[in-house]
Amino acid sequence: MGLLRKLRHLTAPGWLINRHFGKDDLDAVEAAIDASEKTHRGEICVVIEGALPFAALWHEEDSRQRAARLFLEYGVNQTREATGILLYIQLLDHQLEILADSGIAGRVPQAVWDDICHATEADFAAGRYRDGLVSAIGRIGALLAEHFPAAADDNPNELGNRPRLR
Repeated sequence: MGLLRKLRHLTAPGWLINRHFGKDDLDAVEAAIDASEKTHRGEICVVIEGALPFAALWHEEDSRQRAARLFLEYGVNQTREATGILLYIQLLDHQLEILADSGIAGRVPQAVWDDICHATEADFAAGRYRDGLVSAIGRIGALLAEHFPAAADDNPNELGNRPRLR
């Protein structure tokens, strides 16, 4: 990790997330997760990070390593059926990662997750942040519904649906 990248993160403005995701956008993302989770037994967790914190820069974490750390921090790995999905967005470096817990990762090839990432990154590059994220949630939800359809009598919301901002 280069010195310029570290300086860019350390001096990034605190309002960076709000530039791309306002309250209405976050409400739309939360509603998309809520609607999606009614169709499957999985849990979708969205984390949006503007700049990396000092500790991540110090340890030279890349976006995949950072996502893995947040996967554990937010308990995405602790769902009953191991069907948690973390969708991590690192705005300053323009990185997007999808991490799937073992229950769903064993059923969906990595190439499918990569396709969702690429489509979402294309939407972001075109300035369609809300639409890109809502679309990604829809595609992830469809995969979860295919492999873990909702149970009418037992489908708790194990993780909150509001995107986590860092």
